[in-house]
Amino acid sequence: MALGGAVCICVSNLLGNAVRGTGNMSFPAAVLVGCVVVHIAISPVLIFGFGPLPALGPAGAGWGLVIPFAGGSAVMIWYLRSRAIVRLNFHGVTPRWELFADILKVGVPGLINIAITNLSVVVLTGIAGQMGRDTALGYAMGARLEYIQQPVAFGFGTAIVAMVGTNWGARHYRRAREIAWIGATTVAGVCGTIGLIVAFQPSVWIGLFSDDAEVARLGSLYLRIVGPTYLLFGLGLGLFYVTLGFGRAVAAMNANAVRMMTSAGLGLVAVYWLDLGVAGFFAAVAAGFCVYAALLVRAVFGVRAPDGALATSSASR
Repeated sequence: MALGGAVCICVSNLLGNAVRGTGNMSFPAAVLVGCVVVHIAISPVLIFGFGPLPALGPAGAGWGLVIPFAGGSAVMIWYLRSRAIVRLNFHGVTPRWELFADILKVGVPGLINIAITNLSVVVLTGIAGQMGRDTALGYAMGARLEYIQQPVAFGFGTAIVAMVGTNWGARHYRRAREIAWIGATTVAGVCGTIGLIVAFQPSVWIGLFSDDAEVARLGSLYLRIVGPTYLLFGLGLGLFYVTLGFGRAVAAMNANAVRMMTSAGLGLVAVYWLDLGVAGFFAAVAAGFCVYAALLVRAVFGVRAPDGALATSSASR
């Protein structure tokens, strides 16, 4: 049921992005929160039944997810049709390839980027698994924290994409650049703070998952080595959204691919050639985050305005 109605969730997210593109960040956020609250409220009723309502069992869980997001989509369609600065109107609209191309040149690399992120966890977990079950578990607990930082970055990133893209399109290149760096450094600060906390007190995170002494030791070692580089990981995540705003998603995709290859390649060298063991493998993961941030910093600094001027110089002249 949830898979069959997944179109409602996709449409809700697409409409939310459209509303954010008009400069209104609070409305789609409020709608999303409302969808989640309704989902939590109605799911038990649909699953177990209540009064005259029959128990739908597993199907109720699917309906409990689909119904709120279908309602959220309807609310955002209403907003875009009647309240937004940019109105949604299908009358007389014909498909235009150049518009699809503009969307796909950002969307396709972004999709591949997500696939690379997940593939990197699979590859690195496989390498860790060669050193034993406990090492794989220790790495996996750290990687889970990195996954959690991504939606944190997304919260800032939706604003970064809209604001950078809007100002870039309006030829306010300096302002777009300033927004980009303020947003990216904010994400870096949040992720870096998380990294320092778990580096000094790894039990805050590791203790949530396991009380096995060896797993906790290896997980703590991972966070002590990799945690400080979460500052750079966060910077890379923030700059990822900057590149989307600039329409340079391929650069972010390539940087993520190089990160994966760096971590995996150096990890294999550390383990099988230099015999550095678990600590060497974890250091290789940290090196990948450093490379990721460096490549995205280089990519953003290299962005040029359509007229050939550097993005740092333009509308403010």
